[in-house]
Amino acid sequence: MISMDELLNHKYKLEDQSPEIQANLAVLLERVNKIRALWGQSMVVTSGLRTMEDHLRIYAEKGITDPAKIPMHSKHLYGQACDISDPSKALQQWCKDNEDFLAQTGVWMENFSSTPNWVHFQYVPYGSWVEGKSRWFLP
Repeated sequence: MISMDELLNHKYKLEDQSPEIQANLAVLLERVNKIRALWGQSMVVTSGLRTMEDHLRIYAEKGITDPAKIPMHSKHLYGQACDISDPSKALQQWCKDNEDFLAQTGVWMENFSSTPNWVHFQYVPYGSWVEGKSRWFLP
């Protein structure tokens, strides 16, 4: 199963986070581990909680430094999202095949065209989501 330390990127301490972020991480951990249990394979967290400094660094490494092009309210900043490595795209396919389970679990994913070798899970709906709409969104 995925551990809290993995969601903290093996560098942050849970007790150093605000009560809100601690609560968010607990919800995220529960939901991602439901997926992990049904998926039945190991999952590697490549990005969980981020500080704003880390967030800006990640985008700068992609060549994106214009704040207007950086999601400044990313769910990673609040402990509500994580990215799971998926170089074979097997998890992406599993997600497509198990959309009902993902809906029951209460997670949303970035469109896989934007996540070529990972799956982004968040437990907060994207801004324009309404009941019955796709669980996938463009970042």
